[in-house]
Amino acid sequence: TDGPGGDRRDGGDRRSRPQRDGQRDSQRGGERGGEAGNRRPRNRPAADSNQNPRAKRLRPRRIHRKAALAGLPEDQRLLAKILLRDGVPGVRSAIENQNKASEAAGEPPIPAALLLKLAERIHPSLRIADWQDRAEAALAGIDDVDLRDLRSVVVAAEQSAKGEENKALAEQIRTGLAARVEREHQAWMVDVTSALDDDRVVRALRLSSRPPKAGAPLPIPLMDRLTAMAAAGLTADTSQDRWATVLDAISLSPVHTRVVPEGLPAEPNEQLLAAVKRLSMSVPDIARAFGIEPTPPPRARRGRTRS
Repeated sequence: TDGPGGDRRDGGDRRSRPQRDGQRDSQRGGERGGEAGNRRPRNRPAADSNQNPRAKRLRPRRIHRKAALAGLPEDQRLLAKILLRDGVPGVRSAIENQNKASEAAGEPPIPAALLLKLAERIHPSLRIADWQDRAEAALAGIDDVDLRDLRSVVVAAEQSAKGEENKALAEQIRTGLAARVEREHQAWMVDVTSALDDDRVVRALRLSSRPPKAGAPLPIPLMDRLTAMAAAGLTADTSQDRWATVLDAISLSPVHTRVVPEGLPAEPNEQLLAAVKRLSMSVPDIARAFGIEPTPPPRARRGRTRS
């Protein structure tokens, strides 16, 4: 009984092809060297956007995982692969699906209780092997791998770091992670300060919402400065698009309840009012200044189940 389980051609001389109007205009603009030739590309990020490079993700080599699979009897390897991918719940689902198919085909079901007992017996060793691969990759990339991935390895060590060697490996990762977080926290405060020095208040606000060290706030002087500059960016003369952009950045920042706008638009448009309403729970005092009572945003509707 089965277990769970057109060629492109140039078509002649390129010079004979007619140029499109857009291409001719672009070339003429570049030759003139004037405003048209120096326009900013459409896909260039705005000045206040966060341009930090994305951190590398953890990519284990799976050496220990392959060795653990190779050490199992052949008839247990499919079960082990499901365990590594989906855990015991995945095995349970695979058994249920297999037995439904067997029932439809008029075949006897596979022994669910026996397979689940076997899965629970071999799962710990597979989990340890998988953790070893991830831990070795985490230690090798301790300076540049995404902090979330490093933290997940440290959390998993509570159950999977068995034996003196693995416990020592886990401790190395904890120490390296703590040092990395401290360095990035100091660099984060420097980045926020630099953004404020450059009068890039939206970038400073967005940076302030992503501290590397959870629960470690900005120093009070820096918080006060960020609050004051954010308030100065919300005046009666600020364009309404800019108003909405600054407000969105404030809503995620640790200063979201401290900012008091220096002025409100005389006639806020529908787009700005919609933004204020959407963010009202994060900036309740600002919302009330617009005459909007803070309300949670509507829940997204789930897609209808097709019959």
